[in-house]
Amino acid sequence: MRAFFTQESRLRSLKKKIIDPFEATRERGARGILCAWVGDVDGLDPVAPQIETKRYFDLLELLPDKIVTNLEKGRLAHDGRYPMLKAGLGYEELLSSVIVDGTAVHDSSTENILFPDLMIPANYLQPGNIPGRTLQWKARGRNTTLSTAGTLTFNIGHGATAVTVPTTAWAKSGAIVMDAAVHTNEQWSLEGYAVVRSVGSGGTIFAQGTSNNAAQAFTAANNVLSFMGSAGQATPAAVTVDMTVNEFLALTAKWSLTTAYSITGHTYILEALN
Repeated sequence: MRAFFTQESRLRSLKKKIIDPFEATRERGARGILCAWVGDVDGLDPVAPQIETKRYFDLLELLPDKIVTNLEKGRLAHDGRYPMLKAGLGYEELLSSVIVDGTAVHDSSTENILFPDLMIPANYLQPGNIPGRTLQWKARGRNTTLSTAGTLTFNIGHGATAVTVPTTAWAKSGAIVMDAAVHTNEQWSLEGYAVVRSVGSGGTIFAQGTSNNAAQAFTAANNVLSFMGSAGQATPAAVTVDMTVNEFLALTAKWSLTTAYSITGHTYILEALN
């Protein structure tokens, strides 16, 4: 029992050296320090974070379950900081969601953006300077085709400037063959994931996706062409991304013909899953 009270007295002495971040119960959304990182004091563990337990659990009552789970994993892992950063505290963040139709890509064999591109700020893809950040994209729209069996290629990737097609493809479909019949205002969809595998100015991202189109020719070959990777439908690989600077992410479409083929994007969602 004496040892217990001795340890408690050490903790009280230590707390006097740390500024208390809470003068009173915090309002929802207010910022504050959850724990303080300190060196070895009186033989206490220099690695473990010192947490004011009551206020910590009061905070947990305000947070979503997923965030609570990740905070507790970090606390119970006894090294605190690394698991919390790696998990991104469990937040899922909506990075982009369009509220109007994108500009139609039609009468052209040039690659054009379907939706406004999104600037990804420097270091966003490498929180805590560790890999693992994962992005998800989902897009839907409509297209109109003729009977001349033109092809359509989707591409998502980044460039150094805004309002431009990607200079580096993260995931690109094959040249999907349209049906040899007229299809008017029929629907298409895309979805996929991109995972950060390494960080820094020479960081890497591995992305894969799939497309589906009611106007495409339904053949086994076209099914293969509908998959998306760094080099098209086959042999996906990681691509290099400078994560220390701003990059612009764009989703594009390209027809093989300049005739009256048309594609329009209606909905586009880009999320960070951690």
